[in-house]
Amino acid sequence: MIPVCARIVGTSTTIYGSVRAIATTPAMFKGHSKWQNIKATKGKNDMIKSQTTNLLLRKVRGAVSRGGFDLKLNRELAGLEQDFRSNGLSLDTFKNFLQKIKDKPEIEYSFDVIGPSGTFFIIQAETSNKKAFESDLRKYFNKVGGFRLATDGGVRNWFEEKGFIQIDTKRSGKEVKLEEIEEIAIEKECEEVTEVDEDGRKFELVCDAKEVNKIEGQLSKEGFTVFSAEAGFRALHPVTVPLADSTKIETFYELLQEDEQVRQIYDNVASDEK
Repeated sequence: MIPVCARIVGTSTTIYGSVRAIATTPAMFKGHSKWQNIKATKGKNDMIKSQTTNLLLRKVRGAVSRGGFDLKLNRELAGLEQDFRSNGLSLDTFKNFLQKIKDKPEIEYSFDVIGPSGTFFIIQAETSNKKAFESDLRKYFNKVGGFRLATDGGVRNWFEEKGFIQIDTKRSGKEVKLEEIEEIAIEKECEEVTEVDEDGRKFELVCDAKEVNKIEGQLSKEGFTVFSAEAGFRALHPVTVPLADSTKIETFYELLQEDEQVRQIYDNVASDEK
């Protein structure tokens, strides 16, 4: 099963269970959305300046939901404040983000969309008004044509949910070879390892979506810098889209990029790269 979305320049390794049967293929597709970290791509929020910041802010949101805003009472939140310091990140970013989610709480929703030529989309958005965002989506549909909201949940059958963890190629300052990462991935029961070259060289590990936080913690303790760690979707059966509908999809993405509520977009559109 080949995932769609962004193209990777590098080497992809698939690990079958705990058996050391490994298939290596140059230039595979990336496992998750080509609009990864869409907030940073659009420049929507100046606080999101790096993958490290983005990852920490996601953790802050989770820590607040579990233990509240008081740093004296919420040890997890206090620990994240220290993480900002140790990573050389602005504490203003931390404080401003806390104030933002306190003043205007937002809930993350997912919207399944059916597009032209057998295309499907999963749109993740953070909003304080779900109905208003649905209304915005319908405006985009009407403007582009050929899109509609799915109501039966069938879109999810065309995707699989996986965990995606991107780490530095160095461990405690020392360069690590792909073969060494493969061994580590097997030990942690990951399914795939990919060497990616997007904004700098990294390794990406694919795992069960439920194991992301656990494996992220293990890698951090073992001396790896974790750039991102989250669950996402990849298509089971990518489809090729005619030029006319491809233009529609591009326009649809442009509209979504301009919407400040949109966080992630996943699709089943096959890349035209060879």
